[in-house]
Amino acid sequence: MQILPMNQTLPQTLLIAVREDDVPLVQSFLGDAYRIVYCHTLDAAKAALDDGVDIVVSGVHFDGGAVFDLLQHVRSRPVFGRLPFFVMLDTSRRYSYSRAIVHGMRTASRALGANGFTDLGGMIQKFGRDEAVRMLKKGIDDVFNRS
Repeated sequence: MQILPMNQTLPQTLLIAVREDDVPLVQSFLGDAYRIVYCHTLDAAKAALDDGVDIVVSGVHFDGGAVFDLLQHVRSRPVFGRLPFFVMLDTSRRYSYSRAIVHGMRTASRALGANGFTDLGGMIQKFGRDEAVRMLKKGIDDVFNRS
């Protein structure tokens, strides 16, 4: 057990559900600013949820496309049904999607109860890498501060 000074709080935890080869990209954006639990399978993500997390961020390619299975799992359980859940897509890397496909993923995310959908590649293209990183971290911090 770790005892913290009265003015210090436990770190908030992000569950990052991504493919193993996407971890370096996530680390390049988030660094060590947060306590992060990486999960690469749906079963591992479910176990991490049971251990307690504060925010879920899932890539669309997580565990062969299980992002919506994970989202439905979170939203169907009263114990973490209100947990902030964000879906991420990176259109700047190895995949190329039409605007219609991205719109469909965004719409499905919203319909299933995600708090947000971010096209990382689109953000980088529109705002530049540094500003995209700043925006992502601000979004995470805003959610932590509302908790």
